[in-house]
Amino acid sequence: DLKNNLISTIEPGAFYGLSELKRLDLSNNRIGCLTPEMFVGLNNLHKLNLSGNIFSSLMNGLFSELLDLKALHFNTDSLICDCNLKWVLQWARNASVRIAEETVCAYPSALHGLSLYNLKETQLICAGPLELPLFELIPSQRQVVFHGDRLPFQCTATYVDSTTQVHWYHAGRLIETDEESGIFVEDSIIHDCCLITRELILSSIDIDATGEWECLVKNSYGNSTKQVEIVVLETAAPYCPAERIINNKGDFRWPKTLAGITAYHPCLQYSFNSIAFHNGAEEAKAWRKCNRTGRWDEENYSECPYSQEITQVLHAFSQMHINLTTVVEFSHQLTAYTRGASLFSDKMDVIYLAYIMEKLIVFVDEVEDIGDSLIEIASNIMLVDDHVLWMAQKEDKACTRIVRCVEQIASQILTSKTQVISKVSRNIALEAFMIKPSSFTGMTCTAYQKISANSDKSVTPDLGRWEANRNPDLYLNFKCNTGNLDGSLENSSTRNAVAVASVHLPQSVFSQSSAWQSVDNSTCKLQFIVFRNGKLFPSTGNSSNLADDGKRRTVATPAVFAKIDGCSFGNLTSPLTIGLRHFARGIDPIAAFWDFDLLDGHGGWWGEGCHIISSAGNITTIQSTHFSNFAVLMDFKTVLSFPQYPGEFLHPVVYACTAVMLLCLFASIITYIVHHSTIRISRKGWHMLLNFCFHTALTFAVFAGGINRIKYPIICQAVGIVLHYSTLSTMLWIGVTARNIYKQVTKKPQPCQNSDQPSYPKQPLLRYGIL
Repeated sequence: DLKNNLISTIEPGAFYGLSELKRLDLSNNRIGCLTPEMFVGLNNLHKLNLSGNIFSSLMNGLFSELLDLKALHFNTDSLICDCNLKWVLQWARNASVRIAEETVCAYPSALHGLSLYNLKETQLICAGPLELPLFELIPSQRQVVFHGDRLPFQCTATYVDSTTQVHWYHAGRLIETDEESGIFVEDSIIHDCCLITRELILSSIDIDATGEWECLVKNSYGNSTKQVEIVVLETAAPYCPAERIINNKGDFRWPKTLAGITAYHPCLQYSFNSIAFHNGAEEAKAWRKCNRTGRWDEENYSECPYSQEITQVLHAFSQMHINLTTVVEFSHQLTAYTRGASLFSDKMDVIYLAYIMEKLIVFVDEVEDIGDSLIEIASNIMLVDDHVLWMAQKEDKACTRIVRCVEQIASQILTSKTQVISKVSRNIALEAFMIKPSSFTGMTCTAYQKISANSDKSVTPDLGRWEANRNPDLYLNFKCNTGNLDGSLENSSTRNAVAVASVHLPQSVFSQSSAWQSVDNSTCKLQFIVFRNGKLFPSTGNSSNLADDGKRRTVATPAVFAKIDGCSFGNLTSPLTIGLRHFARGIDPIAAFWDFDLLDGHGGWWGEGCHIISSAGNITTIQSTHFSNFAVLMDFKTVLSFPQYPGEFLHPVVYACTAVMLLCLFASIITYIVHHSTIRISRKGWHMLLNFCFHTALTFAVFAGGINRIKYPIICQAVGIVLHYSTLSTMLWIGVTARNIYKQVTKKPQPCQNSDQPSYPKQPLLRYGIL
């Protein structure tokens, strides 16, 4: 019984002369090398226990000297059941040796915990991936060193078989010894026949050593790697300052970080967040890189959940798989959720919705109800704040993608069986037809908005009346008439509905055969779309055609889309006529169409090919020689313009003048205090002077220090109250002082009772002026 003795080596022939030994227990030692020569002389051994040692495999023919062996135990924590152990099963079967049930496989993971004796030979294979019982890198954590330092690495792994090798790599390049660069790669060393080690020494680290260093262990059927990062700093390395970052993933406070280091911050967890870390999964983290100049560079928050529940829900929607079975229910759920779009505050909300709409549009030709859902979703998106839509458009062209989806609905639904479609919603209406060019007689479509019951029943030309009084539950809808009648928008309104836009397509658009050619020589698809406003057309730049004299114009009318699919057109010989009702007051109107190709695909308003033909009251009529999205843009000036935030500080001149004024006021007060006995002034005059100087100084100081503190409502209100009080008090004491001076000037001198007493000389008026 030799168990638990920390035996690591057994010399060949160590048991020679013990021919009568029946049982040998070598369990729970440190034996790694096993050879047949170790068991020479044990001719009558019946039971051998090798469990609890450090070997991971057994060499072929190991027990050839044990001719009378009946029972064998060799369970270890690192036993690899692969093709190298096939011989054991064959030998045990031929020699009638019983392998103990507790001898179980530790590796590979597919056989973990299974008894070796019960395995089939076909299960013992040598195939990747390579799984190693031991694979460690010392040091294993990121190393931050200075230029010229010495840094040794040691890579140790299980020695599976004779084909096992260890190599070092840096930036994908095999590393060999390079004395000039101070890199030394030692030869591999095998320990106890079960471990292999190879050392890497960087004797004088250069800046180029920054990056990932990799230890690769490979054999005939697989490989495995471990990496360690090295960050090399200059002797006098700068720091990136501590910084607070607030984004849609949360509030992150980044600490002061040494240049060249990547800082990590654990993701914030929220009560509504369903994502949790189980079964030892790594905690999600955000990271930022501090570059060598001491400035924050790259950053990544992608692993962190969104801080807003709405964004998380929409992100979950975007990750769902959609098919013909689930698409209807999915679209209904999304439509219901977007009814609260006015609460969406993150640009990612709009970007995810654009992505989902692009997934849904492919089902429109098979499930017509999806078209209704897409119109409703796009209509709900128009409830989102303008700035959020602008950011989504600038980030990922989200608004353009949404408009494109709406424009594709009609072309996919219209077929020989479906000749007409009509879609309505609160903010978008769509009307489309299958038409025959040969029999086309012209068409006029007018978009109406019903007037709510509590509004004025009469239709007036007041600007914005239909926009201000509309009931959000009353939908926009189209009414179309065939014929070459040019319906005027002014005369289209009724007692219960106001016409907000109209499009007239004349008969002559198909009059010249050279101007068109039908794909099937018989039918085309005509569609009209009206958007209540221009929120889905945010201009991320300034089109020079619409910015003359430095004026920035904004959409002041609904946006109307007209297009014919299935027919190829150049410029129209007979122009489209579009009537648009304004919902806001402005000046300098200009007709424009939305060009999707402007500003690198972000789109913008352009005026070429369309012009205003009349403008009366709040209705403007325009004409265009091509199809597109049309609107009238105006300069709102102060009507809808918002003052720009002045920033944290005022102009330096304000502070300079305030300082001079305060200096003069305090100089006056100090002068009166120091020379009080010399200066003749009444108690009342002293009281008025003190109050006037104090309240004037308070007004100047509070104005200069707090007039632009508008980010915090409490501070802003306090500044307003103090300025109100100090200004009124200053005006009060100016009035009181002026009245006192007036009384002093107009006061009649009292006659002397005794004529023998000389009269006092008259006081000069200049004195009162100076005081």
